[in-house]
Amino acid sequence: MNKLLALILTVMLVVGAFGVAGAHERSDGGYYTIVDDNGAAVFVTGWKVEAGDQCLTENNKRYEVVSVEGDIAKAKFIGDVDISLYTPHRVTEEELRIGRLFGSQSAVAQGGKVAIYHTHDDESYVPTEGKESIDGNGGILAVGNAFAAALEAKGMPVIHSMNKHDPHDDMAYERSRRTVVDLLKEQPAAIFDVHRDAVPPEVYKTNINGQDCTKVQLVVGKYGPTGKQVEDYAMQLKSASDQQHPGLVKGIFFAKGGDYNEDLHPRAMLLEVGAHTNDRPSAERGIALFADAIPTVLGQTSGTPGTPSGTTGLGTTGAGPSGSAKSIGWIVGLLVVGVVAFLFISTGSFNEAKSKLKQFGTTEFANFFGPKKKPEKKHDDFERNDDDKNDS
Repeated sequence: MNKLLALILTVMLVVGAFGVAGAHERSDGGYYTIVDDNGAAVFVTGWKVEAGDQCLTENNKRYEVVSVEGDIAKAKFIGDVDISLYTPHRVTEEELRIGRLFGSQSAVAQGGKVAIYHTHDDESYVPTEGKESIDGNGGILAVGNAFAAALEAKGMPVIHSMNKHDPHDDMAYERSRRTVVDLLKEQPAAIFDVHRDAVPPEVYKTNINGQDCTKVQLVVGKYGPTGKQVEDYAMQLKSASDQQHPGLVKGIFFAKGGDYNEDLHPRAMLLEVGAHTNDRPSAERGIALFADAIPTVLGQTSGTPGTPSGTTGLGTTGAGPSGSAKSIGWIVGLLVVGVVAFLFISTGSFNEAKSKLKQFGTTEFANFFGPKKKPEKKHDDFERNDDDKNDS
């Protein structure tokens, strides 16, 4: 079983490496403002924006970017999303069975364990740290600690990785992918990559229940087999948070240009907690409030609700089927391709790869499923009948 798990994780790392790299955040200190047909700002982000990206605003209106000119991205209105339709429901027996069969690759929570890591561990908060970046020891790590503490206070076990992935560039996601693969060995129910944004302070600043804090933004990538599941998961998180702390979740950014390691787990999520212009204590309070939504979602799952009003397309609820069936099919397909590619690279020829694959199928899987027991009575009857035929 350990060999099989190790092989699966290796293939996921190798196959995923082909789609990890790409443009993510801006590096020039600027940010994008997404505007509607009337020129009114509907969303602000430090992420690189391109045509085809989408966003869900704080008040659950969905837009798709149609063009980008300078720092302004023009978007068309897709429709209002009834976020309450994403309220999770209790897990069915069938979903529990799938969860036991596929382990951490299932959308079903495995005991409520949460994993936290930081692709950009240098990210900091200027009002608190005095600078926006501290290599290997950014203020974002303290925000991760606050998140972990809030979850642990609810009785949820947490694994908080402090692995370094410097420098702060697009390839950091490929380096942090190794961290995610290691975390998957712990079979977490959910994985969070905690970041901070780079926009003016008022974009994230808010006051909830009488305390100053920052909002939280969710980022969903569109590459890989778990893309639709991760999108539904983001909707569930926002729905749960909206019910408990309205206005805490700034919105969801659907970036079509990368996966951000979310293809490795159907409940992987990238979080932006405030911006570099906000103070860190406010970010810590914001992420602690967001932690209230996690127990509501983990251990539960939901089907895809009906299509919201407006046009369906990339990232909309009408873009395709959701749930474990489609994702598992993708995972199995990629696994087969990855195993063949891995064996060919390691052996140097298709004949050797075929031999290794045959050996794996006859030994590893035989050991995994256990020795096959022969039904003794039927076997005896078969031999007795055979002897009768020979006598005749």
